[in-house]
Amino acid sequence: MKHPYWIVIIWLFVLVCSLQLFYSELFDIDIIEELFWAALSVSLTLQVYAYISNKLLVSAWLIYCTGLVLDLLDDLIDTEIFPVLLFDTALKNIGFLLTCMGLYLLIIEKRKTIRKLNHEIQLSQALQQQLELEANQDQLTSLGNRRACFTRFEQLKNHYQRVYYFDLDNFKFANDKYGHQCGDLILTSFAKRLSNKFKQHNCFRLGGDEFIAFCNDDSPNLNELREYLTADMREFQVSVSIGIAPICAEQDPDTILHNADQNMYIDKSHKAERSKASF
Repeated sequence: MKHPYWIVIIWLFVLVCSLQLFYSELFDIDIIEELFWAALSVSLTLQVYAYISNKLLVSAWLIYCTGLVLDLLDDLIDTEIFPVLLFDTALKNIGFLLTCMGLYLLIIEKRKTIRKLNHEIQLSQALQQQLELEANQDQLTSLGNRRACFTRFEQLKNHYQRVYYFDLDNFKFANDKYGHQCGDLILTSFAKRLSNKFKQHNCFRLGGDEFIAFCNDDSPNLNELREYLTADMREFQVSVSIGIAPICAEQDPDTILHNADQNMYIDKSHKAERSKASF
């Protein structure tokens, strides 16, 4: 809390005393100088003491100010009458040393606070990154989820010419027959092979048993691709239907995925014929 009225009174007092000394026979520039420094120190103390929590620093500054006041008074009062005035220099020196120590401790305290704040900022950033990762990543397969797919779609459009749409055939049957643990194993195995083929950052799980991937393959061999992707799923009678759509700059993501989805259903219509060849 600031004390503007007290400060005004202090400096008016200094002005009056200085004028009085200037026109008196006791005029001494040293007295006026000591009066000035004492007033300045007291004013500064009134301004900042409420903001300083370091008790050592506050006490040291008060000791120093006391020494300044005694230094001023010893020019006006005989030390034989008031012997305590002899301690003015000692009090100033002690106050100065304690002030230095208080400032040093204050710096150490602030550094600890800064380190703590930096640590909290790092934790906050790590948490934010983790939340962002969880919001954009499928927890089971570690592939990007639907949200990540549509977030990055425009960027991927500029680098790839085709999008592949995958739908696992017979997955619900295998999941119900062999259990959810087996179903999770099928999904993770498929996601791993998909990542190996197309690179993980180009692959996304849209949900359930539907996946997409981006690539620049001009002449894909779907039979070879299907064989590779389903190598770990045949024992569970699970296959995959694949649809491919070209990526056109003027088309939006929904249109491109819709085209790939339609082509996937065309491929799925040949499921019976493909099943005879596979199983």
